[in-house]
Amino acid sequence: MARKFVIHTFLFFIPVLIGCATVEILTRNLPMRYTYLSDYLQKEQKEIETLVLGSSQTKTAINPQWLSSPTLNLASTSQHHDTDFKLYTGLKERLPKLKTVIIEVSYSHFELPHNGADFWKNSIYLEYFEANCFERRTWLKDRFIYLANPPFFSDALYDEYLGPKRETNFNEFGFDLNQFEGVFSRNNYDEETISEMKFTGNSRENEALFRRNSAYLIEMLKAFDSHGIDVILITTPLYKNYLDRRNAKILKRRDSMLTVIGERFPNLRLLDLEEDTANNFTTKDFLNQNHLNPEGAKKFTARLEQMLKERP
Repeated sequence: MARKFVIHTFLFFIPVLIGCATVEILTRNLPMRYTYLSDYLQKEQKEIETLVLGSSQTKTAINPQWLSSPTLNLASTSQHHDTDFKLYTGLKERLPKLKTVIIEVSYSHFELPHNGADFWKNSIYLEYFEANCFERRTWLKDRFIYLANPPFFSDALYDEYLGPKRETNFNEFGFDLNQFEGVFSRNNYDEETISEMKFTGNSRENEALFRRNSAYLIEMLKAFDSHGIDVILITTPLYKNYLDRRNAKILKRRDSMLTVIGERFPNLRLLDLEEDTANNFTTKDFLNQNHLNPEGAKKFTARLEQMLKERP
């Protein structure tokens, strides 16, 4: 532990010791999903028909390899609706054939804060996608992604060059086909053990955020509608013990909002698989209580494919 702390401290000061540009090269050479996404975007931007946005739940649930229409999955850990819309706005001129946007409306999504203009991933979006999410003019320092979150990139550098190896297998769409390592696999998918696990599920209510985020999503949907973009709202499966621990008030507000949206935007479609665990998704389809592994993604992506083929 002490050795790792010393190494992390050294990595933190690399920008001072050897310059930010050198660190930029080091981080760019990591097996980061964004490299694959950037390459795919650059190569296929004129043909992409479907854009997937959302958080890590959506990132692990949809593998564009299994969709018949050219698809870019830009969902990312902790990404919220404000970043989703800024990414869409920044990329839409590069995607002339874009027909459909996938938006996440998972449990508690409306009662979590937006990312805002200072979200640390804005430097990543700028560097890899040329999308400005800063809500201001960008500066040279905004491209030094290491400085956006030194602890994160120090961990990434440590894991890549000094830590235990995990064999990733990214396809050209930036989906890791080997991402099975998680709390479920570490417990051999034993349902009894998993049912007794303690885990953190969001249950903190915030009605003010709910109202603000709901209004923001409606404005997003108005913009998509005016641009002639088909929208599919999605919820991804939650494991059964997570379903049991959802806050009933948060759930009721979210579901009421979906009803309102459905009435205001009759062409909008909803792929709601949040409670589908009992029917189609088994323990071996999950990384943890609220993220699918590649086997689960295969099932979810197949359901999305059905809906995309029914595009109005």
